Amino acid sequence: MAKKKLSSPRKEKKKPGPVYRTIRDVIIIVVAFVVIRLWVVEANVIPSGSDKDTLLVGDYILAEKVMYHFRDPRPGEIITFIFPYRDMTPGQAVRFFLRNILGESRTGPRLLIKRVVGCPGDNLEIKDGVLHRNGKAVDEPYVKTDAGGDWGPYEVPPDRYFVMGDNRYDSADSRFIGPVPRKYVTAKAEIIYFSLTPTTCPKHGTPIARADDGWQCSGGGEEMRLGWDFEPVSPWRFDRRIRWSRMGKLVGLLH
Repeated sequence: MAKKKLSSPRKEKKKPGPVYRTIRDVIIIVVAFVVIRLWVVEANVIPSGSDKDTLLVGDYILAEKVMYHFRDPRPGEIITFIFPYRDMTPGQAVRFFLRNILGESRTGPRLLIKRVVGCPGDNLEIKDGVLHRNGKAVDEPYVKTDAGGDWGPYEVPPDRYFVMGDNRYDSADSRFIGPVPRKYVTAKAEIIYFSLTPTTCPKHGTPIARADDGWQCSGGGEEMRLGWDFEPVSPWRFDRRIRWSRMGKLVGLLH
């Protein structure tokens, strides 16, 4: 009778140590963050008063990117887009991505935010300060200032979108930088998740100095423009700087 071989006891797998688990969790979090940031949602802060009163300097917004994978922007939507309109090398793309995580850069490609007023093929014209699209005046209750002098007519080229700021009189938009190519549109602004009144000049990042006729930027010597909503308080007084009433507001409902 053949003798049965005694099976050797199974070795238990060694459980990963705390260092390994920590590194693994950090990698998973970083990968998930990058995936979400690239293809799902982006966070931005409003740097200028070109969209006042809809968006104020110091508003932090979330813009979702999924929708525009399935359809094109529509008139009235507030979009973020890359400017200048030029393709980036892989190195520039990485730097652009990191800058928008760590803080907006004042050099190189950057994200801008404006409202779509014209789609490909639309004919636009400004008459007596009122925007007309395809011969009809556009009802824009969110615009508090007129658009300045007459302008147009202008036909939006194929695959491009004409954008303007809601503060029409003080907005560097498609009237000056040209229509936005579709491939440079990144996301649709959805919600204000935080809002903080600035204590430094949004344009130069320098302190504000008191002047006889108001407040001036100590870096550029410019008078604070309407829409910057500067609050002359200590940067540490968050209790006075936080705009509680703006937090949680849907951008599309701000008129």
